[in-house]
Amino acid sequence: MVVVSKEDGLTFGLAGLAAFLVSTAWYAAFGSGLLEKAFWFYAANAFLVGGAAVFLFHVTSRLRRLQRRNRLLALAIFAAPGLIGAAIMLALFKDIFPAWDPVSLGRYAAFMLLGDALLAGVALDNSRRAASRAR
Repeated sequence: MVVVSKEDGLTFGLAGLAAFLVSTAWYAAFGSGLLEKAFWFYAANAFLVGGAAVFLFHVTSRLRRLQRRNRLLALAIFAAPGLIGAAIMLALFKDIFPAWDPVSLGRYAAFMLLGDALLAGVALDNSRRAASRAR
């Protein structure tokens, strides 16, 4: 049975919340004025922010000395605040950023989706490695 302690769950939840808040703040600060001006710059920043979230997850798992077999659940806990927060942001996007172009809603969603896709890739890689070691 794969279990994560309460302290680990809280730590990963808070780290995931921090990753979401920093990603959203980055997009709020530079989204409409800079990131959306050139596709290559937008894509590079999306990969950098997603990579930073993955890096934060790995740092957190190493600091908590979490076993590899428990990382899949920890990653789900880490990603949950971002998924919930992004859904809330998308629902309230026009109220939060009334001056922005409506196209920015989709660009923000893609920005956050790329980070979630990178996290999912890490989860699938970790579960594949854990399964191959169990054999």
